[in-house]
Amino acid sequence: LHRVKIIKGHVNAIERMLEEGEYCIKIIHQSLAVQKALKNLDAEIMKEHINHCVADQAKKGVMTKITQELLSIYEYK
Repeated sequence: LHRVKIIKGHVNAIERMLEEGEYCIKIIHQSLAVQKALKNLDAEIMKEHINHCVADQAKKGVMTKITQELLSIYEYK
């Protein structure tokens, strides 16, 4: 949650920068920082998912579910 609140603050900063007509390159730098923070958040969530959910599912023998869930991450809709 802490990471999400930080990202939210950065997104709010981007909105403010756009409203105030900030220099485009500064806005892009801020946007890139948000994207990197989101990727880091995804990685942390995935780590927790693998350590807990996947491990539990593997113990139950539901390998098909594990495979389908992990592969679904790469499906763009």
